[in-house]
Amino acid sequence: MLALNILFTHCRSNMYLIIGICLGLSVSLLFAPVEINDCEDLSDPLPYPSSGQDYLDEYEPKINIKEKPQQAQKTPKAFVRPRYYSTELGIREKLFVGILTNRESLHSRGVALNKTISHLVDKVRFFISIPEGTKPNVSLPGIVGFTDTRNILKPFHVMKYISDNYLEDYDYYFLVKDSGFVNARRLKDLVEKLSVSADIHLGVNSEVENYCSLDAGILLSNSVVKELKKNLDWCVKNIYSDADDVNFGRCILHAIPVPCSNSAQGKKFISTILPASFNFDADFLEYTQQKDFVNSISVFPTDDHSIVYKMNAYFTSIELSAVQKEILELRKDILKTANFGPKNQRNVSWPVGNQPGNKAPGRFDILHWTYFNETHAFLENDFETLRELKGSAKDEIFQILNFAVGKVIGDSEGKLRFKNLINGYKKFDASRGMDYVLDLNFLSDSGREIKKRIEICKPLGKVEILPVPYVTENSRINMILIVDSMRKKETMKFLEDYAQTCLEKKEKIVLMMVLLYEPNSPSKGSEDTYFELKQYALSLTEKYKKDQAKVTWLSIRLPVSFTLIETEPLLKIAIADLSVRKFSPESLILFVEIGMEIRTDYLNRVRMNTINQWQVFSPIPFVEFHPDIIYKDNKITEFDVVRNLGRYDEYNFNSVAFYAKDYINTRKKIEGKILVVRTDKDISTILKIKNSTGSIFEMFVAFSELHSFRAVEPALKVRYKEINCNGTSNEDIFKKCKKQRNLQLGRRGELTKLILEYQSEL
Repeated sequence: MLALNILFTHCRSNMYLIIGICLGLSVSLLFAPVEINDCEDLSDPLPYPSSGQDYLDEYEPKINIKEKPQQAQKTPKAFVRPRYYSTELGIREKLFVGILTNRESLHSRGVALNKTISHLVDKVRFFISIPEGTKPNVSLPGIVGFTDTRNILKPFHVMKYISDNYLEDYDYYFLVKDSGFVNARRLKDLVEKLSVSADIHLGVNSEVENYCSLDAGILLSNSVVKELKKNLDWCVKNIYSDADDVNFGRCILHAIPVPCSNSAQGKKFISTILPASFNFDADFLEYTQQKDFVNSISVFPTDDHSIVYKMNAYFTSIELSAVQKEILELRKDILKTANFGPKNQRNVSWPVGNQPGNKAPGRFDILHWTYFNETHAFLENDFETLRELKGSAKDEIFQILNFAVGKVIGDSEGKLRFKNLINGYKKFDASRGMDYVLDLNFLSDSGREIKKRIEICKPLGKVEILPVPYVTENSRINMILIVDSMRKKETMKFLEDYAQTCLEKKEKIVLMMVLLYEPNSPSKGSEDTYFELKQYALSLTEKYKKDQAKVTWLSIRLPVSFTLIETEPLLKIAIADLSVRKFSPESLILFVEIGMEIRTDYLNRVRMNTINQWQVFSPIPFVEFHPDIIYKDNKITEFDVVRNLGRYDEYNFNSVAFYAKDYINTRKKIEGKILVVRTDKDISTILKIKNSTGSIFEMFVAFSELHSFRAVEPALKVRYKEINCNGTSNEDIFKKCKKQRNLQLGRRGELTKLILEYQSEL
């Protein structure tokens, strides 16, 4: 009874809520739409219609096979990754300098500007107007000639050339006439502080406002040059003034509304205009007192090219003083802050701020000090006890000695006089530079001897990447193999290796054998000394003729017999004269020797290190020791670069690579001393010369301006062969031959064991 009362009480309190819910449900049922299902089988769980009815689903995929398949209107291009990451990322160099000059002043003002700015900026080009069919009167790098001789159009020709060739390579372009001096260091500092995102049109106003003067120079950003490219045609058609400054400035303003200004982003472009009455000797000192002159980017006009060199010397001295001052400040800061570092790293190196030097990890890596006096160096290497100081080595010692003596006398205010050098020591550290220790003997005014020890350091400078011509690994190599009658078996083995390594793999290599005939040896028919070699060469040529590969030979009749070709360097030069002329001037020549292992890595390095009109290459091979000494129990193992099996033979110059044109030019220089061999009969004439130039590589070193590159080559391995030093009349060649033969026997440890074993058996 109590429960019913409680329920009735709750219902009465929520009466209005219940009535509202019921009323809402009734209204919703009254207005709900009525759907009639026509399906006969309501128990069918599938929502699909019967087979006799069409069912349309807007989400059902529709396949259109009419006029299919169709080809794409544009074939997508395969992505080719650029050779350099800077090209793909759009990284540009900073500064391009274009100098507007003429053919007559190239040898004077053009050369002066080239020598003073080319090493400081990224690219320099000289633009001249030259009639068709003529050539510049000086061999200056970077000359661009326009056959249109109208000087009024030269600035537009220059912009056309820049936009076609260097538009994507540089951030800023500086155009200037050759009528003045350009302070390249100040110009470079300016462009490095400017943002490449802004439109830059910097210079000094000409006679017309808003137009820059080409005599002072015009600095344009890459964005401005891109706009100029689009409007060059309009600029050429709308020339109205006789002044190229006005026409060029009007062209820039038409392309982009940025007038000429002498400042941008808080940086100023300062130029000094010299009066017509300027005299360098009388007036230059006065100009050096002016702040604007010291900070000038250009100084003009200067008709005398010698003034350019003098001004460059002045501005360079200012830069040098600033650098030295900065070095002193940095050294002071290093000394002040040295105590704030860890306890084990508080030692300050000497000179302060320089690399402290190499710390040897073991006793075998300790750097060697060389003792010297004023005339000789002692124990400079493991093979010489004494060497006379000559040439650059002697000049270096005296330069260091004079500097040390001058420093001591200067500090003593002239009270000491130099007497002699007691001891001298020098050491080269690849991580630091050259260190010297000098013990010097001085005399005082009273005649008393005073000894002082001076330590001098010549630190290494900043590492620079030298620009070299572009080379690839696709060059064709023309190998020349010299063959004598004593090594026909080894030559056959060389041809088999050549066929397997080069011909089978379709390498771009041509082999020419130089067959040396004795004075009375047969050279025709089956009795030919090299009959088997020639037949094998013909079979290889026939087998690989589809690949355009061939093995050729050149027959040379010697006037006398030779025991060893290597001991007669003039004979090798005579062979080179006769063989190189069989190739075109642009051919890459590689002299090889019998017994070498042909490796693709070595051939590719020859292609990369031999540069036309730039560099010759002579690798130092790894030569095998005597097999009876290094291979115990006559078990010959695989020949590898191991110290127990061989050594790098620095006396071996048999392998040398060069371009035929470079060889021909070098031979022309010494044709007066050594006759060029054109036929076999000329060999006897060249062999009568007593003063030998050495090997072919040494001939390039002595008489050519080409770079000579010689380094150890692990991929060039040469098997052991007997060296007979008899038969040569040159004493120096005989000594080198004996040393080479002795070093090729084996390691000193192995030779010592043999001697001890031999002594024990006696």
